[in-house]
Formats: sequence, C-alpha cells, structure tokens
Amino acid sequence: MNLSPSSTLRLVACSLSILGFALSTTYALDLTPRHGFRQGNEGPSTPVIQFADGNGLVSYVPPPDWRPSGSGKLVTFFTADPTSWMKLEIVAKSGPLSSGDASLPAENMQAWAAKFLPPGVGNVEFVRMVPAPWTIGASQSTECIFNFTMSGVRATISISAVDLSAKELLVIRVRALEKNFEHIREQAITSMFSWSPAG
Repeated sequence: MNLSPSSTLRLVACSLSILGFALSTTYALDLTPRHGFRQGNEGPSTPVIQFADGNGLVSYVPPPDWRPSGSGKLVTFFTADPTSWMKLEIVAKSGPLSSGDASLPAENMQAWAAKFLPPGVGNVEFVRMVPAPWTIGASQSTECIFNFTMSGVRATISISAVDLSAKELLVIRVRALEKNFEHIREQAITSMFSWSPAG
C-alpha cells in the first residue's frame, strides 16, 4: 500500500499519540521511598522522602523522627511511639468510590473506610467524617475516624481517600492510642501539605 506523505505523517502522529496515551496510563505513583533534599530559596536544604510519579518525582516532608518502610503500593511511616503509625497505600477504585465522586453519602463513605480497619479489632465506634482535611495537588481527601479496641487497648484510626487518578485512590491511615491520636493526626495532616513535585 502506497501512502502519500501527508497520510504517512498522519499515521505516524496517530501512532505516537496512541503510544503516548498508553505510556501515560501505565505510569502510576510508586510508594518506594527514596531519600532526597528540597532546596529552599535561602538557608540549608530540607531532607525529603521522594516517590516516583510517572516520569518525575514527588517529594514529601514527614514529621521529624517518622521513618518510612515499604515499597510499591504501600509505605508505612513509623513514629517514635510503636503504637502510632501512618500508612500510605495505593488501591484500585471499587464500590462506592469507583467513580471518584467526592459527594458520596456519609454512610457509603463510612462503610468503605471500615474495610481498612486493622484485622482483629473490636468495639468499633464511628467518630466523625471530615471533608478535605488536606489536598494532594488538586486532589482533595475525605476522612473517616473510628475508635476501636485491640488487645485490650483503646485506639483511634483515621482513614482517608484521595482521588489519585481515574483508576486509583491513595488511602492514608493514621493510627494512635486514643489519648495520643489528635496530636499524631495533626502532625500527619500538616506534613501532607508538603507533598509537591520535586524540583
């Protein structure tokens, strides 16, 4: 088959467009932590954790003394207190959050979030739902907070969903003893505002 020069150019452009779309949909956030630095306008650089995001990197400044462990779709930040931690996990959209609609009825969001409670918990009590405690880029979060008992100890967990892409959510869980929870939660929320493309 002989193609005119203009037809050949259109075919090449179409092929590159399809290839570019395929590549763009293949890339996703990888939560394997890398240590890096963010250079400020003045003063010393700031230590950061970096995650691969497609062809680039995003940087995140965790609270002091929070140490990452994990790779791929799950990373845990352990605090100095072994009863407290924060987990970031990438999950496929499903059920009531499959469309990424942030205006879900509260009971649907509550039921969805309850699936991420630690195994073996008892006396679960839903505390409250908080719309948009933080944002990641242009994506807002929705947070559900539960109290529960585990091994005879009363604890609290925050479970948040961030609309990451057309197919994926970033689930953020923050757990601490009930008496320490608000302090740990505040540290986590404040730190998430540091999430930004690495420059």
